[in-house]
Amino acid sequence: METLNIDRDKYKINKLKNYTKSMSILMVEDYEPLHQSLKKILTSLFLNVDAAFDGEEALSLYRDKLKSSENYDIVLSDIAMPNMNGMELSKAIKNINPTQNIVILSAHKDANYLLEFLNLGIRRFIPKPVDFNFLLDELSLVCLAIYKENELSNIIKLSESIYFNTKEKTLYEDKKEIILNSSEKLILEVLILALNQSVSNDEIVNYLYLFSKDVSLDNVRKLVYKLRQKLPHELIQNVHGIGYRIVQQF
Repeated sequence: METLNIDRDKYKINKLKNYTKSMSILMVEDYEPLHQSLKKILTSLFLNVDAAFDGEEALSLYRDKLKSSENYDIVLSDIAMPNMNGMELSKAIKNINPTQNIVILSAHKDANYLLEFLNLGIRRFIPKPVDFNFLLDELSLVCLAIYKENELSNIIKLSESIYFNTKEKTLYEDKKEIILNSSEKLILEVLILALNQSVSNDEIVNYLYLFSKDVSLDNVRKLVYKLRQKLPHELIQNVHGIGYRIVQQF
């Protein structure tokens, strides 16, 4: 494996870290020197790195991860390994999670062999001997796709120009943040949790109380009034005798 050149690859490494700093990876490689080199490199990039020497060990780690209600963003696996090879491991993982991102380390040139991986939905292959520069490029492509997919799953569109990022708890209009205070964010959040449905004033009071915001019914009305002034298109609607609701507008 090509040695790590920090100066040459600094830009790629820092760019990749923007995506991998919150990601988890399972690496499977039976050749000890390459195993240790990959583990060292991946540990410098990813939040969590688990390593296995064969498919059986990897599958056990994969199942343990699921039991703890977690998952690996990426599985990076060799093909030729004892006990359970990369093909068998990939099939087992895809049976558990068909959407799992798998990257294959391969010294094989046989098109029919690789076709079997393609039929499993695996599109990323890193040839052996491993070129570190190529490894960075492949991981960047996979991690960027995962990052974008995760970002989209955190986005709730309220109208054509307004969306709420549930992870950041931030509201945007045309990619520009609408500045809200902590109480306004919580009110918006509880309304979005019941999107297109009515939320009572009491429910808003109770939700705020969960976050140590002791607010009276009268103050809720005042807070909602101020929040509505910051939102165009009358996104927050009054529900007579009940409270409020947000109705998506497209």
